[in-house]
Amino acid sequence: MRASTEVEHAPAEKAAVVAPPAPSTAAPEPPRVPPKWPAAGAPLTFGLARFPSGFTRQRVYLDAGHGAEGNTGNRSVTCEDEESFTLRVAEDLARRLEATGHFEVKLSRKEGQRVAYADRLTSAAQWGAHVLVSLHSDSRGTPRLWSPREGLECNRQDATPGFSVLWSEEAEPPLQTRRAGLARALARNLSRVGFPPYDGVDYTGLYAADSEEAGVFVAREPTHRRIFVLRKPSIPSVIIETHHALDFEEAARWREERTLEAFGAAVTQGLVEALAPAAAAEANSASPP
Repeated sequence: MRASTEVEHAPAEKAAVVAPPAPSTAAPEPPRVPPKWPAAGAPLTFGLARFPSGFTRQRVYLDAGHGAEGNTGNRSVTCEDEESFTLRVAEDLARRLEATGHFEVKLSRKEGQRVAYADRLTSAAQWGAHVLVSLHSDSRGTPRLWSPREGLECNRQDATPGFSVLWSEEAEPPLQTRRAGLARALARNLSRVGFPPYDGVDYTGLYAADSEEAGVFVAREPTHRRIFVLRKPSIPSVIIETHHALDFEEAARWREERTLEAFGAAVTQGLVEALAPAAAAEANSASPP
């Protein structure tokens, strides 16, 4: 006979009543702000250049700044000579401009060459250049010494990043207008892709800020330094100060492929916008009646 078993039943549980969630009093998260240049990851946005109908092949004399006898330029935050930086960037930019099929490019110098500035202008004129663009890096403010690696001391100043484009008023009005138009078109497109314009805080007494475009500065008589490649050419000429060479993050960004690609896109579109009217006139004059 089986032993009987008693099963103890627990009393039935009542269904829990769940209160609706209380409305949140926490403030909504602010939208994420992308990092600002020259922070790593700062966005640079660009597309292909737009060439208008009738845009003829244009000749760009691309000056790798410095590289003359006794003139190596500034030394960067990692002690790179400016003449080395400008040649590296000029060679890259030349390839990108020529790849469009709309530009011929002549470089002012090659590795190891020491070329006087007067010889550069003669070369540009003999070649029949339409514009002259001189590439540089800037050195601004009061730096401090620091050591990027053991045994090396360089100057550093991280407060004033950004590009600037310089042109000179020392010319007759028609050339002044074309110089200003070139400078503004280049600066406008550098800003469009994400490069920040320099505010000019260290340019007081040297250059005047342009009234139309941020990042553009004009060298005016008689107070400015009379810069040869700005005042002497009979074609539109500008200097692009690509960045502040003593800013550690900005100098690092200028070693990145993305930066060089964005710079090439901006300069290409800037040249198109500055040269389009002249190119169209050239095409019309060459057309048979």
